[in-house]
Amino acid sequence: MNAVSNAKRVLIVDDEADICLLLSGLLRRLGYQPTCAHFIEEGRQCLSAQQFDAVFLDLNLPDGLGFDLLPSIKQEQADTKIIMISAFDGQAERRRATEQGADYFIGKPFTRRSVEMALQTIQV
Repeated sequence: MNAVSNAKRVLIVDDEADICLLLSGLLRRLGYQPTCAHFIEEGRQCLSAQQFDAVFLDLNLPDGLGFDLLPSIKQEQADTKIIMISAFDGQAERRRATEQGADYFIGKPFTRRSVEMALQTIQV
């Protein structure tokens, strides 16, 4: 069995191509198998097609808020950990993310260390 099939699957839902490239490259180097989606609907399709260990979910997307996708992730993939990522890094956003089921919150711009810390904290 090869390493890729054992790798934990991570979905990145972010409309910024640079963020997806940066984050997926970092995750690959850390041994994860990343998948990118740029819209909520695209994220929904990915989630219905396969199981993920974690989701990096942007707060503001072209077709709605990341918060709109949170309930369906929790319902369809209850064991999947959710890391919200957003340039809007205020107490209100952090509180709402936690209340709605996110496991961790990272403000943008993020660092390699903050991503590693998030994954370590949520144990993925």
